[in-house]
Amino acid sequence: MSRRTRNLYCWKTTTEDGVKRQVEAQLFGKKWTFTSRIKGEDDWTEHKNPLLEDLEELETIIFNKYQRKHVSYDQLVGVRKLIADWTPGMG
Repeated sequence: MSRRTRNLYCWKTTTEDGVKRQVEAQLFGKKWTFTSRIKGEDDWTEHKNPLLEDLEELETIIFNKYQRKHVSYDQLVGVRKLIADWTPGMG
């Protein structure tokens, strides 16, 4: 089964230890789902409370797509609300 969907956003980061990490955020309905995995791992880890850095990266991606009219303004507002509601210790 294919994991490709219209509202799936992926990016790669490097941890403080220098390990590559792949993150995916998917919007289904009005709910965001965040998953990640470290290079070399087979299984994805689902994050009920994503890291603030992941939310900020998603906001950048969504903003850039909004600028090119590839996503709706509602998606951008939704991600910004997640960032505003985020509190330390969640991620």
